[in-house]
Amino acid sequence: MKKITIMGLGLLALVSCDSILDVEPVSQISVNQAFSNLNSAEGVVNGMYNNLQTPYMWRMQVITDVASDMSQQTDSWDALIAADQFDWSVDNSEVEDLYTSIYRCIDIANNVIVNVPQMDIAQANKDDMMGQAYWIRGLAYFDLARLFGGYPNVYGNLGVVIVLQPSIGISDEDLRPRSSLAETYAQVESDLLQALQLLPENRSSSALSKAKATKPAARALLARYYLYNQQWAQAEQYATDAIAGKGLNVPFASIFTTDNSEESLFELQFNNTDGMGLRNWYFPSTLGGRGGTALHAATYEVVISDPEDVRSQFLAQHPVNRTYYVTKWSDAQNANNFQLLRLAEQYLIRAEARAEQGNLTGALADLNAVRTRAGVQPSNASGAGQIVEAILNERRLEFVGEGQRWFDVIRKGLGMQVFQNIVRTTGSQPSYSLPNAGRQVMPIPSVEINANPNMEQNEAYR
Repeated sequence: MKKITIMGLGLLALVSCDSILDVEPVSQISVNQAFSNLNSAEGVVNGMYNNLQTPYMWRMQVITDVASDMSQQTDSWDALIAADQFDWSVDNSEVEDLYTSIYRCIDIANNVIVNVPQMDIAQANKDDMMGQAYWIRGLAYFDLARLFGGYPNVYGNLGVVIVLQPSIGISDEDLRPRSSLAETYAQVESDLLQALQLLPENRSSSALSKAKATKPAARALLARYYLYNQQWAQAEQYATDAIAGKGLNVPFASIFTTDNSEESLFELQFNNTDGMGLRNWYFPSTLGGRGGTALHAATYEVVISDPEDVRSQFLAQHPVNRTYYVTKWSDAQNANNFQLLRLAEQYLIRAEARAEQGNLTGALADLNAVRTRAGVQPSNASGAGQIVEAILNERRLEFVGEGQRWFDVIRKGLGMQVFQNIVRTTGSQPSYSLPNAGRQVMPIPSVEINANPNMEQNEAYR
C-alpha cells in the first residue's frame, strides 16, 4: 500500500503553553488514512510545515550567507568550508540535504493537492489546505530554481525537475530531465497565484495567521518572485498589497524577541524540541553554541558604522577568537522562530521596483521608512542607479544572518564583481573569490545524477 511519510513527531510549535497548530503532524500513514477525514488531513498539512523546518532550520541561511560576503566558516565543517571557498562539490553533504529536504516538502504538497479534492469535507476546508500546499510548493520550487538553476536575465538556462504528482516508488516518470529555467519559474508563479486564490485572508488568531500561509504570505512571496524576475510593476503591486497600509511600527528588537509579531507575514515555528539552529552556528561555545560561523569583519564594520543604527545591537564579538556573530536569535534553547517573510522586505521590494520604474520619490520614501525604524538618517541618494544601490546596501544591513545577501547580489548581476577577494579570518588562504559565473548556483547532488540518467549537471560541476 502506498504510504506518505511526513517527517517529525510532536507539536509543530508552541506559544507559551498553547499549540499554534491544533493537529500534530503524523510520521508514516497510508494515503487512505491520511485523507480519510479532516483531522488526519490537517495533520498532513501541518507535516508540510514540519518538513519546511529542515531547509530553513539553518541550511538556507547559513549556507548562502557563508557563500556570500556576509559570513564565514571558522570551524572544521567541510561542507560549509567548501561554501566559504566557492568550492562546492557534487558530494557536498549539506547541499544534498538541502536539495532532498526541499523535494520532500514538494512531495507532501503534491499529496495534499491531489488527494484533498476527493475528500468529503466542506469546500472551504479543501480550499484552505490546497492553498497552503500550493504556497509551500511554490516556495520550494522558487528555492530550488535560485539555488540550483539560476536567475532570470542574469544567469542560467536550466531549471529543476518539476514533479507535480505524489511519488509512488520509482517509474519512468521519475527519470525525467530538468525543465528550463523559464518553465521552473513559471511553475512557481502558477503555484503562488493559485495559493493566493485559495488561501484565507487571516486565521482565528494573529499567531496562527503567521504560522500558516495566508493571502498576505502569498502576496509577499509573489512580490519577491516578481522582483527576481525583474517584473517591476507586479513586484510593486504585490508588495503594496502585502504591506496593506501597515507601517514599520514594530521596534527592530521586538522582531526577533517576540514570536509572530506584526512585522512577520510568515514565521516558521520552532520550539526547544525541534530547535532553530542559527543561534547554535553563530554563538560561541562559551554561550552554548557551536561557534562555527562568524560574520565577516567587513559585515560587522558596515553595520556599526552608524552609531545610531539599532541593528548594530544584534552583533557581538566572540570573547576568545575575536570574530563577530549575530545575536538576533538568542534563546538558549534554540526555540526562536524564523521570520521567513518580513514587512521590511516588502518595503524594500517596493522601493527597488519603484526606482526601476522611475518613481524615485516613492522609492526613497520606502527606503527611508526602513532606515527611520533603524534609527538612521534618511538616504540622500539621487538618480535611479544610486537609489537602487542604496537599497541593496540597506538590504545587507537589514537582513544580517537571514540568508538574503547571496541571492540579492547575484540577482542584480553583481556576483562576479562583489564576491571577489573576500577577506577571511581563518582558512588556508587570506581571501577567496567567486571563480566563475557557473558557481553562482550549486551542483545537482551526485546521488541525483547517478539515479537519473536524464539529469544534466550544472556546467561548473561537469
